[in-house]
Amino acid sequence: MEQNNTNTSWIKRYIKIPFILIMAYIVYMSIFSEYSVATRFELDKKIDSLEQEINTYNDTIRHYSILNERISKDPEAMERVVREQYHMNRPNEDVYVFVEEDDK
Repeated sequence: MEQNNTNTSWIKRYIKIPFILIMAYIVYMSIFSEYSVATRFELDKKIDSLEQEINTYNDTIRHYSILNERISKDPEAMERVVREQYHMNRPNEDVYVFVEEDDK
């Protein structure tokens, strides 16, 4: 009987109601709340994908700003871009656009 009493005495000494409530609150917050570990992981994944998207858009902006600078300084570059992208041509000139078909 004394053996059983000494095994439970440390439980009574260290585990009190406030400790149990605090532990229950921590478990609830880490599993079930809005700030749970799973939600945090999902949000981190979304943040990473959005940062990747931002980097992609920044690269696109950088490309077009360099192209814009080249076009504003070099008339030949402007003519090349206009002909390639907008299929414009000079008078008395025919432009043929070849489109490759994908083999499926």
